[in-house]
Amino acid sequence: MDQKTVRSPHGGRAILSRYALVLDTVAQASDGLALTEIAHRTNLPQATAYRLVHALVHVGFLSQSDRRKYYVLGSRLLRLISAGVPHRTIRQLAQPILERLAADYRETAFIAKLEGDEVEPVAVALPQGEKQAFVHPGRSMPFHAAASAKAILAFADNQLIGSFLAKPHAQFTARTKISQDDIAAELAKVREQGFATCDQELDPGVLSYACPVRVGGSDVLYSLGLVGLADRLRGSPSAKVVAALKMAAEMLSTAIRDDAGSSLLPGLAPYGGDAAGRIGVGL
Repeated sequence: MDQKTVRSPHGGRAILSRYALVLDTVAQASDGLALTEIAHRTNLPQATAYRLVHALVHVGFLSQSDRRKYYVLGSRLLRLISAGVPHRTIRQLAQPILERLAADYRETAFIAKLEGDEVEPVAVALPQGEKQAFVHPGRSMPFHAAASAKAILAFADNQLIGSFLAKPHAQFTARTKISQDDIAAELAKVREQGFATCDQELDPGVLSYACPVRVGGSDVLYSLGLVGLADRLRGSPSAKVVAALKMAAEMLSTAIRDDAGSSLLPGLAPYGGDAAGRIGVGL
């Protein structure tokens, strides 16, 4: 073998270490860093820092902030980090937010997560005195009927959406949409309005609303919802319910990002603040 083609196994490690150093450095700057500052803080030659930064931008691990010359952590990296947050941590972060929603509307509040090609509830809060649970952790929520699953699938990549639409779909009630055209139109409506509904499409007499929880980029892993008896939940104006869910989803998004960053990347909290501690504002 030509000795010139033999590479030391340590060479790859050194390159990865440089990428990691750049990510750690950017993560510790809440407002992002300019290229010259990245080079200075990492003690790397500016040409090397330029090459590393642009490679990380290409794969979505870094992105340029609103200030075009500054770099921040990218949406792909944030999604990877948030996907790895354990369920018990999600429950801890979500529970205060869910309990506030359940208390305000006297209905069941919940958060669901995309696991592979299924959506499952991972945390639930029942209002005081409520004995009937409409959502059960571990239950698979059908993409074409459950509001929580629609709010996730609508923002998935085209491959996942196309794969799902090509399958046959169960009809749970007379209101369940089962044709490809009807489901595709429903998903487009969810994307346009920013929330999903399930009006007796999964369980007779049950109404639910759900909003996507955006953690990084356009893809959505989590949704946050409110569910109850249709006749009772309709007593609250839908616009008010949706506004509260959207605000709660943003709070939970911030809490997940901050927790994921503090546990997996030192100093990562680019969005600042403890959302879970501010749930009383505006709900």
